[in-house]
Amino acid sequence: MEITKTRIRPRTVTFTGVLQLLFALAYLIAPVAGLVHGADVQAAAEAELARQGLSRSVLAENGLHFDEGGYALVLPLTTAVIAAILAWLNLAGKRAGRTLTLIVQPIFLALDVFVLTSQASKVQYLQSILGDSANAQAILDASESVYPAWLLAVTDGRLVFTPLVSLAVIVLLLLPPARAYFRK
Repeated sequence: MEITKTRIRPRTVTFTGVLQLLFALAYLIAPVAGLVHGADVQAAAEAELARQGLSRSVLAENGLHFDEGGYALVLPLTTAVIAAILAWLNLAGKRAGRTLTLIVQPIFLALDVFVLTSQASKVQYLQSILGDSANAQAILDASESVYPAWLLAVTDGRLVFTPLVSLAVIVLLLLPPARAYFRK
């Protein structure tokens, strides 16, 4: 009779998996909001352009759009799927999950820093495209006014949440209970 030894998953690994799943969900907020509200957001931005006496087509001419679609969905959806797969691997106790997470999560952290930086500079970027005669902040305000207030709060929270999750996931997987659990 052979006795099999059951490994008990440490709380640090369970918490890591839960954080990774929340991270994946957080990355789905912007694409879903863009799909639901995108056309209205685009229309609001174009209406503000017209109110300022600018051509409604200036955004399209510069490759800017406020509605989510096509390639704009690839990065957040891919990030969410990868994070969910890594969470599943970690929760299943697969050593590859921990190893891949320790490789990929720092990339996610860099991605979060890039997103945070681009969000912080979006007014200046739009202003540089539109020129001094436009009020870029008013255009962004008009576009954001279409979204429900709670959604903007959640989106802003995501900008803080996801980098903190990336750091927490890395630290949790480096702790002794997680290292011991993934050893075979």
